[in-house]
Amino acid sequence: MRRLTLCGLLLLASTAWAGPKEKGKPAKEPEKPTAAAPAELTKKEAKVREQAFATYDQEIASGSKTRAADALVAVVDDATLAEFHGEAYARLGDILSELSLPYAALVAYTKAFATASDTNVSEVSLRVPKAIEIAAKVGDLAILEKPFAGNLGLARTDDVRGEMAYLAAKENARGRQWGTASAILKMVKEGDPRWPDAKVLEGIVLNQQGRHEEALKAFESADRTGREKDARWHDAVQINTARTWYGAGNYPRAIESYSRVTRGSLFWPDAQFERAWSHFRIDDFNGALGQLLPFEAAFFSKWYYPEADLLRIYSMFLLCKFPESERQIGHFKDKYQPVHEALEAWGGKSDEATFDAAKLYMQKGKITELPEMIWRPWADEERFMLSVQAVDAADDELKRMKAVAANPFSEAAKEWLKARRDGLVESEGARVKARFAEQESELGEQLANAEIFILDILRMKQQMFEQAALTGKELEAAKSVKRTERLRKGWQEWPFEGEFWADELGYYKVDIVPECPASMRQSVVK
Repeated sequence: MRRLTLCGLLLLASTAWAGPKEKGKPAKEPEKPTAAAPAELTKKEAKVREQAFATYDQEIASGSKTRAADALVAVVDDATLAEFHGEAYARLGDILSELSLPYAALVAYTKAFATASDTNVSEVSLRVPKAIEIAAKVGDLAILEKPFAGNLGLARTDDVRGEMAYLAAKENARGRQWGTASAILKMVKEGDPRWPDAKVLEGIVLNQQGRHEEALKAFESADRTGREKDARWHDAVQINTARTWYGAGNYPRAIESYSRVTRGSLFWPDAQFERAWSHFRIDDFNGALGQLLPFEAAFFSKWYYPEADLLRIYSMFLLCKFPESERQIGHFKDKYQPVHEALEAWGGKSDEATFDAAKLYMQKGKITELPEMIWRPWADEERFMLSVQAVDAADDELKRMKAVAANPFSEAAKEWLKARRDGLVESEGARVKARFAEQESELGEQLANAEIFILDILRMKQQMFEQAALTGKELEAAKSVKRTERLRKGWQEWPFEGEFWADELGYYKVDIVPECPASMRQSVVK
C-alpha cells in the first residue's frame, strides 16, 4: 500500500564587473554597515588584527578594491589568523558585491557565517540581510541553511531572525532532526513574513512525530495567516492537511480535504489519487474506482501512477470482478515493464548527466531515454527549479569572471563559486537519480506482485467453486442496498460511454455491484 509522504514547501545578476578606479583618483570608501562593538580584544589580539588587515586598510584608502580583495584572500589563507577569517570573508563579500559579482559575494558571506568567531560575530551578522537578499535573487536560499543552522547567534535583529530560523529549521528537518527543527521554529514570531511558511514546516515536522492534531492546527494557522500567498501555496497547505487526516486514520475528513484542492492545481492529480486510497480504506471500492477512472484518460498519460493501476486492480478483486482484474493485470505489465527496464538502464548514468537531462526537460521539454512520465515531475518541482536557476546564475557569473585579468581574489572567488555550482549539480543530480532508483525498485516489486496477484485470483475462484460444490448450488452474489441518488440543483448527469472529456475528469461516479458471495466478502478496514 502506498505510504503517503508529506511534502514540504519548501533574477540573474548580469551587470558588468566594474574595474579599479584610475590611479590618482582614489575612490571614496564604500559605505559599510556600522558594526556593533566587538568582544574586547587583548592588546596582543588587537595588534595581530591590526597587522592582519593593514594591507587591506591601505588598499581601501587608496581606492583599489581589487588589491584590497587580494589582501583579504591572504588573510583567509593564513591558518594562524583563523580568528579573523569571518571578518575577512565578510569584507570580501562586500567588495565582490560592489564589483557586480553577487553570487560570489554570497558564497563569501556564507563562509563568513560559518567561520565567525566571538570577536567578530557582531560584525559578520550585519551581512545577514544582504546575503538573504542575494540568495533570493539567484535562487539559492538553500546555501544559507547549513551556516544558519550552525550559528543562530547571527540572528541579532528582528528583521532577519524569522528568515534565519526558518532556513535553519529546514536544514534540521532535512536531516530528520525533528525536535531541533521544532525548537528553532519557535523563534519565528507571528506577524513575521515567514510565519505562514514556518507553520507549514511545523505541521510537516509534527506529522513526522505522529502528532497529527497539533499538525492540523499548524496548517490551519498557516492558511489563515498566509492570505497574501499564491494559489499554489494554499493548495500545498490543503493537500498537506488532507494527508494529515489520512495519517491520523480519519479517512472521511481526508476525503473532504482532498476534494478542496482546486482542479487547476499542480497538486490536483495527487489529490485525486490519494483520495482514492481514502475511499479504499473505508471499503468504498466504488468511490475509489470513481477517483481512479480519470487516470485512464489521455490527460494522465504523461503522469507516473503505477499504484493507481494496482489500486484499481485490487478494488476490482475485492468486488470479485475477476476477469476485469486479470485484464487490468495484463495491461499493467505491458505498460510498466518497458518503464522498469528503462529505469534499470539509467543506473549507469552519472549524477551530472542526470541533472542535465532533467534540466533539459524542465527548460525545453526534451526527453532523454526515459519515458516522459518519469521526467514530468521535475518540470515543476520547486526545489529543482530553484537549483537550475542558481546553476544558471553561477554559469553567467563565471563567464563574466573569465573576461578579467587574474587576481588572487578573482581566482579564489571563481574556485568557490564553481565549487558551489558543481555541488548543486552533483547533489541535485544524485537526488533525481536516487528517485529513479527507488522507482525502479518499487516497480520491480510491483511487477512481481502482479504475477502473485494472478495466483490470488485463481485461489479465490477455487474457493468459490469449492463452496458451490459443498452446498450443491451456485453461490449468490451479496445483495447491495439500492438507493436513489438525487442530483444537486444545477447539476446534470451523463453516463460514461468510453470517452473522456476534460471537464468531466474528477467528477465520475462508479456503481459496480459486487459479485462476491456474502460469505466471502472481504474488507480492508482494520
